[in-house]
Amino acid sequence: MAPSHVSQSELPFGWRLSTLTVCGGLAMGYVLDFDARNNIIRLTIKDRFTDEVMSNAYRAITAYVAFHPPCRGIVNFSDVTEFEVSTDAVQKLAERSPAFPIGSVRIFVCSRTVIYGMARMFQILGGPTRPDLQVAHTLDEAYDLLKAEAPDFGPVS
Repeated sequence: MAPSHVSQSELPFGWRLSTLTVCGGLAMGYVLDFDARNNIIRLTIKDRFTDEVMSNAYRAITAYVAFHPPCRGIVNFSDVTEFEVSTDAVQKLAERSPAFPIGSVRIFVCSRTVIYGMARMFQILGGPTRPDLQVAHTLDEAYDLLKAEAPDFGPVS
């Protein structure tokens, strides 16, 4: 069965903006939410993380940041259950223009060793255009790095 994509307009009012791929009854993808108090956009990757999900999530956060600057960002990989991203895809993404402008701190949260390693590879490859990218092990560590006080995330608008 070919995957079908669920758009925001198909979600009930008040649900978070997500791009979900539904295949075999399983939802996979990512969720974007925003903490207005601390000016942080958070992208949470869910379940199975593939080259396609990475590319789609990158486009979504790039579009959000373009229309809502300036903000800081967290990309949270804590909910990833299957990691199927190739090193080639990471290298190609690192060569693209950054989603956040220079000066906007963004943090990758990676609790699993393999994901942490790929995030560090991305950080090193993208270093010249992403000097404000950091990698953390937990969300609490990311919030501390951002000096976020009582984070309160809600749906993006």
